[in-house]
Amino acid sequence: MNWWKDPKIIKKRNETMRKNMKKKYGVINPRQIPGVTEKIKKTCEEKYGGVGYESDELKDKSYKTTKKKHGKKNIMQTEKGKQYFRGDKNPLRNPKVRKKHKKILKIYYETHNHPHKGKTYEEIMGTTRANERKKELKKSGAYGQSITPRISAPQLELFEMVKEKYPTAVLEYPVLDYCLDIAVPELKLCFEYDGSYWHDVEKDKKRDEVLSKFGWKVTRYVDNLPTRI
Repeated sequence: MNWWKDPKIIKKRNETMRKNMKKKYGVINPRQIPGVTEKIKKTCEEKYGGVGYESDELKDKSYKTTKKKHGKKNIMQTEKGKQYFRGDKNPLRNPKVRKKHKKILKIYYETHNHPHKGKTYEEIMGTTRANERKKELKKSGAYGQSITPRISAPQLELFEMVKEKYPTAVLEYPVLDYCLDIAVPELKLCFEYDGSYWHDVEKDKKRDEVLSKFGWKVTRYVDNLPTRI
């Protein structure tokens, strides 16, 4: 068996690496060393044209490797991936791990603000949609919440991209009993950001088919944002 397939060996190697890093540099993660993150970013930009999936070369390479190992380019679409994130293999199902994770998040959010923290509906959605949203909440808080999910940071980032090309773009646009992530109503264009962990592919497909019948064109980005629209 290859070492990377044995959890015990992986754990031991990781512990050894952290121990050596701590001894040599005083930290357990190389990115905690001043200047390392900037150097990695600079190297990736020079060699590949961007960091992570900003680079088409790195994105394609990652997709090919994952597909070769797991049969699909996104591991979250495989049974193995679902087990680790939704099933019994998810570490957060362990009460001790969940408690530790909660503590870490609390410390993180004490020093890192959520992108929407302190912002008004107007600042996030724009005046028109904000007014509509407030009316929905007054009409029925539960109903309003059900048709308008919490806006994620990637969705907000995608909205800014779309708005650069289509200034009339609307965030959280209700149509046909659906709530579109981002819409350009007069052109019937819909842009959706999907985290594969949360989204039901079949359900999304049926929804897109309904929207298509009414003249809407839906563009979805799964797990990763485009560099431009």
